[in-house]
Amino acid sequence: MKFQIYNILILLLVISSSYSTAQDRIKFSNAQEEAMIDNWSFSDLKDKTSFKQFALTDESPGFDEFYSKHLSELQSKIRDRDSDKKKAEKIFKYLHEEVFLRYELESLVPDLVNTSTYNCVTATSLFVSYAEEFDIPFKIYETPAHVYASVMDGDKEVILELTDAKNGFDFDTGIESVLQTLVNSKLISRDELNEKGADQLYAEYVAETIPISKKELLAIQYHNEALIKTNDKDFESAYNQMNKAVLLYPNDTFSNAYKYIATVSQSDFTLQPEQKSELLRSMLNVTKNDSLLTYTMVNYLGEVVEDLLKSEENHLTVEDLLVEVENNIFVDEFIKEKLSEYKIYKYTVFAQTASLKGETISARENISKALQLDPENSRLKTYYVSVSSNYALRLSQTGLFETARITIDELEKKYPEGYPVIRQTKVQIILDSLVPLPKSIENKETLTSQLETARQLQPENIYLKSFAAEVFHELAMAQIRRSNYEDAKKMILQGLTFDSANSLLRSDLSLINDILK
Repeated sequence: MKFQIYNILILLLVISSSYSTAQDRIKFSNAQEEAMIDNWSFSDLKDKTSFKQFALTDESPGFDEFYSKHLSELQSKIRDRDSDKKKAEKIFKYLHEEVFLRYELESLVPDLVNTSTYNCVTATSLFVSYAEEFDIPFKIYETPAHVYASVMDGDKEVILELTDAKNGFDFDTGIESVLQTLVNSKLISRDELNEKGADQLYAEYVAETIPISKKELLAIQYHNEALIKTNDKDFESAYNQMNKAVLLYPNDTFSNAYKYIATVSQSDFTLQPEQKSELLRSMLNVTKNDSLLTYTMVNYLGEVVEDLLKSEENHLTVEDLLVEVENNIFVDEFIKEKLSEYKIYKYTVFAQTASLKGETISARENISKALQLDPENSRLKTYYVSVSSNYALRLSQTGLFETARITIDELEKKYPEGYPVIRQTKVQIILDSLVPLPKSIENKETLTSQLETARQLQPENIYLKSFAAEVFHELAMAQIRRSNYEDAKKMILQGLTFDSANSLLRSDLSLINDILK
């Protein structure tokens, strides 16, 4: 049976031709399955392999023997002169006597082969395969909850309900009999029937009946298997099978099912971020054509990116993931905005990591990229100023004073107000450039003028006060050694204008006053 998924509003499907790229990411059980998907992707081929395709997995050993054995038995029972209806009836009866022994909603091909359990999909698929073997014209139908078949008896269509051994051949399609079948098949409960009534349930579960091809029937099988794998927490297989299903049969129900599977897997706390990332990456097989699946994938992508970026070893993984996503999804303004948010977060984390490691160039490059994506973001501006200031300081500390000055001047020009760190950095660059200069009378003009410039920028800078006291103390001592006591006092007093409470200069002033007395 087709399994019911939550009734979610579906967005419009946008069809394009990205199949060949997407198929490269799907994992096939073998070359035959890959060829089948490739052949059926854009066609309704009429080969006699519709049910056999379901056995193209490693989980169905012995299928060829199973199929051939029952085909041989049917060949012994069916005569060429039998009408199509008679042939179909003999196949129907034989399968229910020898093959379809126990109905089980969540059953797949291996269950049919190994335990004779079946549901509407596997039963219908096996029937139409044998119908093809005997050249019986048939049709396959899908409702919102069910799959069944029919054969032609002249101009009359004979309905086959493969889950009903007693009344399924030439089935009565009236509301009462159909709903009873759905109840028996566990698709609806009697409580639901009593609550909603027959007419509403018929409209919900039956009325939208459509004919489908064999490839679409195969897609339903992949869809069912994906949901079973999800219940078993085998998410990798679930995603893989849904990719096949959506490629073969893009429709709203499958999009909802895939969204459900993605929600379950991405909410599973036992999965590592790397595992969730690979699952989302596998969704790229179908997101190019489906807006709902694109929105689903992109919404979960944010959480995955955040979790991955907690470890530096995943940084390249995030970089590759975002590039691959952007190149393989349906894109609109909402998606662009989301991807931009994730990129900004990525670059910000890259910048933070680089800053912690002292890699100021890398930090500045990354935060610049983030700011380019959102130029008016005040938080990014503040961080950019901080990182750029650190970069200028690193240049200064390595002796590249002129480059450091140019860098910080450009930053101040770009952000003239509201960022005290820029002035603080300019002061520090000045101090760094003065450190190598001998604190001698010969360098007095350079030292004092640069210190004055720094004071105008940030007079309360504690590093400036400390360094100025050291400079004016040394200059005063040099004057004293030359017996230029008045000049020495001038140096001391000038130093005290930077920090009137400096104990070293206060002591120097007391000493020079005693000398002058």
